[in-house]
Amino acid sequence: MPGPYQQAPGPYQQPQAPGAYAQAPGAYAPAPGPYAQPGAAQYAPAAAPGPYQQAPVPGPYQQPQAQAQPYGGGMPVGGAMQACQLCGAGPAAQVTVRGHQGMLIIMRSLRRRGTMCRPCALATFREMQANTMVQGWWGPMSVVITPITLLINLGALSTIRRIPEPVVAGHRPPLNPGKSVFKRPQGILGLVPLCLVVGVVLLAVVGMAAG
Repeated sequence: MPGPYQQAPGPYQQPQAPGAYAQAPGAYAPAPGPYAQPGAAQYAPAAAPGPYQQAPVPGPYQQPQAQAQPYGGGMPVGGAMQACQLCGAGPAAQVTVRGHQGMLIIMRSLRRRGTMCRPCALATFREMQANTMVQGWWGPMSVVITPITLLINLGALSTIRRIPEPVVAGHRPPLNPGKSVFKRPQGILGLVPLCLVVGVVLLAVVGMAAG
């Protein structure tokens, strides 16, 4: 039974009404937004194309890839292909061929230098080398100068052999290299004084070694 101390609802009872600061359930529940993390195992979301994505655009400072050189054999790189000064064919290279003429009292040193293709350079070398083997011995100093000139021309021959065959036609046909030096009459005749000089040098060396 209800006793005497049962409190009945009176004027001072304050009923709990929802106020301005009442937190309704689910008011601050995190809504899915742009920063929501999908899961613990997925840490690298795919990058979607956005307004700040940098696409490779060719600009004035873009460095083009270097093109492969179509010509080898010691040809100059970085620039236009050189043309032969004699026929205009290419490629060509700088070549220097020397010659010598001994004339008893006086002597004369010759030189042909220029940018030449392989056939023109080879023709120049064979002509100068063959003429030197015949005309270069007839003088006191020429006996020493002629072998030196022949040896120097061997260095020019190695440069000529590194020049590729012409791939660009010129304004005229290139020089005909002709036969090799020792298949020409000048080369065959020049073997006689050359062998004499070599024989004298060998005898001098053997004499100095024996004495």
